[in-house]
Amino acid sequence: MKIIDNYRDLPIGLYLEICDIDRREDLEDISKQVSIISVLTGMAEEDIYNLPLEEYRELAAKTRYLSHPYDGEILTAKTYIVGKFTLIPIEDYRKITTAQYIDFQTFAKDAERNIVEILSCMLIPKGKKYNQDYDVLEVQKALREHLCVADALSLLAFFFVQYRQSIKDSLTYSREMAMRLRDPEKKRRMLREIQKEEDRLLKLGDGLRM
Repeated sequence: MKIIDNYRDLPIGLYLEICDIDRREDLEDISKQVSIISVLTGMAEEDIYNLPLEEYRELAAKTRYLSHPYDGEILTAKTYIVGKFTLIPIEDYRKITTAQYIDFQTFAKDAERNIVEILSCMLIPKGKKYNQDYDVLEVQKALREHLCVADALSLLAFFFVQYRQSIKDSLTYSREMAMRLRDPEKKRRMLREIQKEEDRLLKLGDGLRM
């Protein structure tokens, strides 16, 4: 029986379904395992319960990779063929639009649940500008169905490095401006806020674990 048994063949959409199953507190471990096998095989859960025990054990063994983080090489490509789309990753954060930056920042607040949405902010159909002359929801659907976890993780790592750098540059400039203030109270207040943002920057993306 065919089952997806590695991150390279696992679409990010199915992975997110598995994450939702794993978070459920109303399911026993065995029920979670059956649901996960159902996602990875396309079989109905009822049919899985009716499998011979040995066959079920073999399938369960092939899901063990999900218990470990993806540890493959982190690489990004120049283009990604995702369904009907040829997507180009934004490699230089200085070229992103204000709308992209705002959307990315919004989705990044809950990165683990918004993986597809984050990717759709930074993967743009060839020849297009962000969210112009194409349906971003169609891109998100294509990403869920066709982009594998391995590629998604590599792209997320790359984009978060870019995002952190953009914030770091902004904070550096803000600190320089704060140091020029003549009002001691305004200077202290501004430096305090900058420090809060720098502390937050250190933690940015820490919760994003595959």
